[in-house]
Amino acid sequence: MEHTIEKLHKLHNSVQKLEAVLQEVWSLVDEIHEDDQFTDLLNRAKKYQTKKQKTDQSMEELIVRLDEFEQGMGGIPEDGTAAVDFEDAIADLIEWMRNHQ
Repeated sequence: MEHTIEKLHKLHNSVQKLEAVLQEVWSLVDEIHEDDQFTDLLNRAKKYQTKKQKTDQSMEELIVRLDEFEQGMGGIPEDGTAAVDFEDAIADLIEWMRNHQ
């Protein structure tokens, strides 16, 4: 059972790193959304979509890239709550295993 506990400790450490990385990712997402140039790109893309002027290949590509960006961002957990819950569950499992060896 010690081998399993050791693997669970490694998993626990990785989940802690995941939590820290998720916090960093969302801080950077907040920063990019506050960036004037990025905001300008978003606004230009939205304006282009609503007016549907003559076809502009560059703007069409920008819209696709921004959609991919938003979809990718949507796949990232909003905060580290899920990681914290998983971390707690792992710690509880390790404790149970130690108590019931």
